[in-house]
Amino acid sequence: MADLITVARPYAEALYGLAKQSGQQQAWAESLQVLTAMVADKQAQAFLNDPERPEADKVALLAAAPVTVEQSAWQSFLGLLTHNDRWAAAAEIAQLFDEAVRHDEGIVDVLVTSAVAMDAQQKGAVQAALEQRFSGRQVAFRESVDASLIGGLVIHTGDLTIDASVRGQVQQLARTLRS
Repeated sequence: MADLITVARPYAEALYGLAKQSGQQQAWAESLQVLTAMVADKQAQAFLNDPERPEADKVALLAAAPVTVEQSAWQSFLGLLTHNDRWAAAAEIAQLFDEAVRHDEGIVDVLVTSAVAMDAQQKGAVQAALEQRFSGRQVAFRESVDASLIGGLVIHTGDLTIDASVRGQVQQLARTLRS
């Protein structure tokens, strides 16, 4: 997953720059979602993975999906993805593009994972701390539970991960003792 995110980042950043310049962020976001759905299809994957298929046929397959963005830019993007064999990163490109849109809107997406479900007071305290940490931006708070954390929280947003879990502290202690 991390490898595909790394591969996807320059594509997403370039597309976002193009979309922002033309004022078509929403249209590009929707088009990337269509592309993501298309490349998730097993038959499409088989077609795109076939080394015998010409690149032009692969681009034509991907371009067959209905999109509302300017067609020459879309075709160029699909050609680049196909030529560099990066079509498998479509979901990650869409995800990073959406994050860029939300960032420009002043929204920070935060995933908070805890060992047990948090009550309303705990959620409020974490939300308040996150809003202070990301001052001036709206925090979109999502919660998940992972009992293997033992206790504490792991907070993840974009490239930032804060591991305040018991599991993380034990792992850190183990690394320290080994060195």
